[in-house]
Amino acid sequence: MGANRGGLYGRIAVTLIAPIAALGLARIPMPGVDFALLQKALGIDPMLIGIGCLALRPFLSAALLVELLALLIPRWRVLRLGGYAERDRLWTRVVVIALVLALLQAFFMARWLIGTAHAFATYAEIIPGDRHGFFWIATQMLSIGAGTFLIYWLARLVDRYGAGNGFAVMIVAFMVEEMGPQLVSSVQKHVGDPILVHVGLAAVAVAVVARLASGRPLKASAQPPGGETLPTPASGLQPIVTGAAVVALPVSISKFAEFPLPEALTPGTWMNRILEAAIIGALCLLATWLFNRPRLIAQAWKRGGPTDAASASPTDRVRAAFARSLALALAICWVVMAVEWFCADADLAISVVSLTVIACVVVDVAAEIGFRHRHGALIPLRPVHRLFMLPVLLKALETAGIPAFARGRRYRTLWNFVAPFVPVDILVPAAHAGAAEAIVRVRTSS
Repeated sequence: MGANRGGLYGRIAVTLIAPIAALGLARIPMPGVDFALLQKALGIDPMLIGIGCLALRPFLSAALLVELLALLIPRWRVLRLGGYAERDRLWTRVVVIALVLALLQAFFMARWLIGTAHAFATYAEIIPGDRHGFFWIATQMLSIGAGTFLIYWLARLVDRYGAGNGFAVMIVAFMVEEMGPQLVSSVQKHVGDPILVHVGLAAVAVAVVARLASGRPLKASAQPPGGETLPTPASGLQPIVTGAAVVALPVSISKFAEFPLPEALTPGTWMNRILEAAIIGALCLLATWLFNRPRLIAQAWKRGGPTDAASASPTDRVRAAFARSLALALAICWVVMAVEWFCADADLAISVVSLTVIACVVVDVAAEIGFRHRHGALIPLRPVHRLFMLPVLLKALETAGIPAFARGRRYRTLWNFVAPFVPVDILVPAAHAGAAEAIVRVRTSS
């Protein structure tokens, strides 16, 4: 037990130190730039032009692009649904595309700095001396590219030696760095105001979604017959983010075109909010179907073996599960949307979606630490990207008496397909690895 605890403490240390190092790396200024002058003149946050300013964004974009291509290219599609060896081949493509994206963004940042220094006499000394040529730009590209890949290396370090998914941990670290001060300042500004209800509702919404994203219902009695469940929310939270962006698009356009907005497009009006709710509902329905197509669910459950609900036909069981999941996804998305409206009306900088992401990653990490404490050394069995397969696999392992942990489950459930950079890794104790592999192989074979 002593050795196990020592290893566990080491994992905790890696999980804490790696994101702190990444945040520090993001604040290292680009070489050859008078950052103090730039910050004084434009009020730019240090993290926006540090060598790690891109964080993991090139990898996030590249991973989603490759995942979309894997749906369209038959040879890649097999890799998408495979094990670690197959996913590693896809990830090689992600790394190459991420490198290209990072260098391109670094190039345009360097060009922007040069343009700013040339266009305004006040900013001429942002780039001291005659350093506006090819080698100066190449230096910035290499520096930012190196910073991006160092943060990626730190994320992989958490994957291998820490607790939780490294990408999820890094994403949350940068989220906390960005929104933490804003949230504290917003709450402090309203000290004495009746904001307890707003904060309380936001906390309850975060707690409920984080609980449901773990695969556990709010009440044990709410578990459907046969244990046939789909991810909750089945649509993820992407409909909320996309719906808000769609509604805000006409506002951004009107600022350039200078035309009056109708009531339905004016932020804060009831017509505008009804429109947003309708868009989110439509996106929720679409995402729930795309992520949980009934035909694929039926195939997964068939491979999973008989259930306690054998008296019902497979088609009826799939339809019932899909209907339950869709209703719950709509309820979650609309409730989160309403709470965010409620907080916005009180001028509180509270994003329920962002707080839910942070809470889910924190709970994911804490749960993994607890599981490792109880079971010792763990072996990653298989990455899961079709989340409706997860209950089938976990149930099969549980029936065989094999304890298993789904790393990254809560975070991935919030985003589903649009977060392929965070697979759900099934971890099992090393002593059960062989038997667990045989069970999973049978249920994931085509």
